[in-house]
Order: sequence, then C-alpha cells, then structure tokens
Amino acid sequence: MTNENPFDSMFPFSLEQIDILKKFEKECSNIQFAWLSGYFWHLSYQDSSDLKIKKNIFSLEKNKIDNHAITIISASQTGNARILSERLNKYLNKNNKKTHLVSAADYNFKKIKDERFLILIISTQGEGEPPEEALSLYKFIMSKKAPKLHDLQYSVFALGDSSYNLFCQAGKDFDTRINELGGTNLLNRLDADIEYEDDYIQWSKELLILINKIDISSCSSSLFKKHCFSDNISTYTKYNPAISNILTNQKITGRNSTKDVRHIELDITDLNIKYTPGDALGVWYQNNNNLVEKLLQLLSIKTSDVVNIKNRNVNITDALKNYFELTNNTKNIVKKYADITQNKFLKEIILNDKKLENYVKKTPLINMISDYPQKISSQMFVNILRPLTPRLYSISSSQTETNDEIHITVSILKNIISGNVHLGGSSGYLSELLNVDASVKIFIEQNNNFRLPKDRQTPIIMVGSGTGIAPYRSFIQQRDNDNATGKNWIFFGNPNFTEDFLYQIEWQKYLKKGLLTKMTLAWSRDQEKKIYIQDKIREYGKEIWNWIEEDAHIYICGNASNMAKDVEAELLDIISMNGNMNIEHANEFLNNLRLKKRYQRDVY
Repeated sequence: MTNENPFDSMFPFSLEQIDILKKFEKECSNIQFAWLSGYFWHLSYQDSSDLKIKKNIFSLEKNKIDNHAITIISASQTGNARILSERLNKYLNKNNKKTHLVSAADYNFKKIKDERFLILIISTQGEGEPPEEALSLYKFIMSKKAPKLHDLQYSVFALGDSSYNLFCQAGKDFDTRINELGGTNLLNRLDADIEYEDDYIQWSKELLILINKIDISSCSSSLFKKHCFSDNISTYTKYNPAISNILTNQKITGRNSTKDVRHIELDITDLNIKYTPGDALGVWYQNNNNLVEKLLQLLSIKTSDVVNIKNRNVNITDALKNYFELTNNTKNIVKKYADITQNKFLKEIILNDKKLENYVKKTPLINMISDYPQKISSQMFVNILRPLTPRLYSISSSQTETNDEIHITVSILKNIISGNVHLGGSSGYLSELLNVDASVKIFIEQNNNFRLPKDRQTPIIMVGSGTGIAPYRSFIQQRDNDNATGKNWIFFGNPNFTEDFLYQIEWQKYLKKGLLTKMTLAWSRDQEKKIYIQDKIREYGKEIWNWIEEDAHIYICGNASNMAKDVEAELLDIISMNGNMNIEHANEFLNNLRLKKRYQRDVY
C-alpha cells in the first residue's frame, strides 16, 4: 500500500495553487487561455536549468530593494519636487551612483525597512500637509505599524513657502519621524523656500560628497530606476513654456452670480502638446500695468530704472510685470518693508505674530504701500518681493474630444478692500485676455495621481464644488470617446442653481444619453438652510457604499481645507457604518482604497 494520492501525477497542484488557478480562470478570456496554453507548453520542453534563469512573466522586480541603491522618493504637489528628484537622479547617475527613482504614490512603503539609503524630496500643501501622492506613505510612517529603521541613512529636501506658518511642515514631519524610528541623517534636512535653486545645487553637492564617503556600490547607470512618471513628455516645461493663443474666454456664471467663472479655450495646434484627463495646465501670467504704475508712483521709482535679477539687468517696469508677485502680501514682505521705512505702525505690527498674520490677510501689498508710501530705490523694492510663480488649473477637456485645444475653468479672484477692487494675479490676467489670438505662456503639469481607471467598466464617483467640476468634464468626455460602460456619478455644489450651474447643458446631455448615470446637486444659497456637498454625501451614504462594493473609484476635487476634509469625514462615517468598522479600521479601509488608486484627490 502507498500513501501517495493516485491523482497527484495527473493533477500536480497544491491547494494554494488550485485557489490561484480558480481566481485566474475568472479573469482570462478564451484568447488569453489559448495563448497561455501554448506558452506553458513551450516552457514544459525547456531544460530546468534554463527555466531558473528565464524571466517570469509575472515578475515582481519592481518591488525588489537593492541594498546598495540609493532610493529617491519624489513627493510632489505642483511638480517642483518631481523635477528636482529627476535632476538628482541624473546627477547621481552621472557620478556613477546606482539609484532607484520612484514617486511617493508608487513606492511600496512596507519595503522601507529594507532600505539602506533614502532621499526624500517633498513639498508641503494646505495647512502643513504632505502632497496628495505621499499621504499613504505619511500615514504608514506615522502609524504604530511603522518599522524600526536603524539601518537607514537618509536625507530630506523640503520644499515650501515661507509666507505660510507651517513652512516645509511635511518635510519636517517625515524627518522627525524617520529619526524617531532610528534612521540616521546622512545630510541634515534642508528647508527650501520658493526660490530654491541655489539651495538645491549646494545641497546636492554636499550630498554627493557624503555619499562618496560611505560604502555604496557604484554603477554606470541607474539600473534600478523606476519610470514612475507619465510618458506624455512635452518639449515644453515650466521653464520652457509654449505660447498659446486664446480661442474662447466666456463667462459661464449668471449675471447675478457672486462668482465670475470663465470657460477658456486655448489653441495648441502644431505645438505637439499631449495631455491626459486629470492633468493641470500651468499658466505664466503678467501683472496688471495699472498696478505696476501705481506702485512705482507711490515709491517714487522712475520707470527708466534698471534692476539686477540673478545677474541680469532688467528694466523695473518689465521686472515688476513679469518677474515678481505683486498681488499677495506676506509676513516677510511686511517685516522687510517695516525695516526699510521704519514706519511706527508696521514696526509694532511685526512684533505680534497673530496681529501680523491678520494684517497680511486683510492688506494687499498695494494697500500697505498706499497707506505708508516711502521713497526707496528700485533695487531695494524688488529685493523684498517674492518671485512670480505660475498658477495651475485643472484641465477641463479630453484631448480625444477637443484635439488641438485645451480647456480650463477659471474662477476670477476678486476682493474689495477699503473700497478698492483687487483681482487675483493669474485669474485677473486671464480675465482681461478677451481678444481672440491673445497669447499666454503655458505648460502641462502631469498628475498621475488623478487618473481614470484603466478598466472602462469600472464605476466612478466624482465629487467637486465650484471649479472643482473641471476635471470631471474631461473625465466624462474621455469616457464618452472610449465608449466606457462603467457607471458615472457626479456630486456638484455651488451657491445657486440658476446662476452657478457650470456646464449645465453638457451634463443634461450626458444624463439624457445615459453616460452620466447620476448627478447629485448641492446649492448652498437656494434655501434658508445651507446645503453642502458633504450633506449630500451623507444623504446617499448607503448607495455610495454599494458603489464602493462594486469596486467604484472615488475622486475629490476642490478646496483642501474645507470641502475635501468634510467629504472625507463623511466617507469615513459611511465606511464605518455600512462596513461595521470602528473609525480606525475605516481609516485603514479608505487608505487601502487610496493605495489601490480607488480614492484619488486633486485638492488645493
């Protein structure tokens, strides 16, 4: 007698392998089965020694950690951290260092315990929060599940804006926590302001010197580099923008609306620009001529003056129009102007940080100088200003639909202070480009963390208020052109139905066509009790849970500090209530959706 199962030779699989085969069976088409049968038949005739070196078609190479490679994690919100990470990767490769470049969204953070050398380049958004793509990594590192990192040497390059209280806070948080977990600082964290170029160059040089002093194996190329960024690479970049002409600049809010929202179409014919739904359009704007003239007049500066900007001589009018931020006041500007003018009121204000913060919020730069004018040199004035930076707008069109056009949806920022109307720098600039063929400098900012599901049958839930509806217009256009069969549900909120229903006719068309399965609206000013998107999320909680169980992807676009936080809180309640989980497990569930790209946010 033998204990051997007589069927083993006929069916030589373990129970675990049988389970895998059953799962795999459900996912394959007949054509795929036919291909696999031929593929495995071919393998069965190979020598076993050949099989050992043959690359597995289901390779897990991307999760492999090389202890001698330097892992560079890019955690970017507006693209700056990504650009610097790519630059650092090339710089280290050029100096024969083996690297592994990865975005925070694609990083397998559970493997961090196996890392030996880690460089994190990270920006800060909102109220001291990490960028959206780094949230899962952040939550893991800050949790009790984070491993000890005694064998890790690391460095953090933090990007931020010193006009905000929580300057570079995300980088500071990561640095503190990694150190608590036992990591050793290879090079002390550097907190870089919006003019970060000189800091980055010095930091990268010091980093290379320290790397050369420790035992890290070298190689001639980045063998372990992971191309985690989009292949839609344009020849135009933030620092080499394209020149596009305005085709349409149309107000799409009603005449009685409290908002001025524009639908703007730009021509990209012959520019070879490619973009994907979810991407943003970067716009380099110019400051208003009247604002520039008024500032020069108040400060008794001649329009013929020349100033030095990074070793270049530039006319003061041109400098103020194209190189410096003039619409936002900051605490640093007030402090510097107070030192120059020795104004008694300003000198007192800067001694109290809370009063200073309140003053900055209520007093634009032009108002401060109007209240306390002072004759100063043109160079002294530009030295206290912040450099002008481009603004990013969610693209509201799909290129498969609009071909050689890019559409954006822009809310014109308008504040009335002391009886004077103040327009936002970029939105004010765009609002004045009413003439067809007016030109504007643009570039594409890819956002790989706000993408439609690859499976066109997957249902999606889109949540947005105000101009947060913009990317969903591109999503629906894309789903329409793809003949996607997945269900589509939009939650949209704004003040009034009659005045603020952005793209109303288009949504009605998609509803009638059946492409848009459902549209749930929240009008905050149409009734005595204000109704917001989060109220509608709560109202439809059970149905949202049903969609989640059907593998729906959830998207949120809009204000980070208010709407996005409130909606997420409601989602956690829905998950907790319908999934019978406590709040801690609900958080884990939602974070797992984020890791699977089923919960994506584009917030600002």
